[in-house]
Amino acid sequence: MRQDDGGWVIGSPGIIGIPHLTRRELNDLTSNIKRKTAQSFDKSKPFSAAGTGMVLRAFSVHPHYKKSEEALTAAQLLKSMLFKKDNWTSYQHPDNWLRFQYPFWWTNLVSALDSLSIMGFSKEDPDIENALKWFIDHQEPDGLWKVSYSKIHKSPDNHKTLHSRLWITLAICRLFKRFMADFQLMETGIK
Repeated sequence: MRQDDGGWVIGSPGIIGIPHLTRRELNDLTSNIKRKTAQSFDKSKPFSAAGTGMVLRAFSVHPHYKKSEEALTAAQLLKSMLFKKDNWTSYQHPDNWLRFQYPFWWTNLVSALDSLSIMGFSKEDPDIENALKWFIDHQEPDGLWKVSYSKIHKSPDNHKTLHSRLWITLAICRLFKRFMADFQLMETGIK
């Protein structure tokens, strides 16, 4: 649901655990304002960075919608929350920004920057500059990045994570290519 601040929240309290409903029944359950489930959404509450990032993934790849006022507002909100605690209860720990996966599934630093880069945001933006610097500072000696830098969600080093590290590194390199197309990567410290 889109919040009054222009971002989104995740989930619907009415549809968890009831996969047997038809599309029409789900729509009625979540969109009929007379139902308690629809009334339970409070649009005045702050957005979720995780939910906003997921919605922004779709907007960012659409040639028209990525330039819309709604998408640009959501992008501003998302980048303002990089490295910060989310308003969504199951995603509140700031370490969640530092757990990566590819293909993108949940919102993290890589997926958020991917959307922002596709939308044409600048490396000069302080939030983006800070995030890119984080990647430069955390590149491993082998040239790759880890699957997780989270203190609470550690990932073992094994064949499966090596495969993931390769894909994540490709995604990060694509970010740098988009954000720093006019710079030599070597000048930024990327190996």
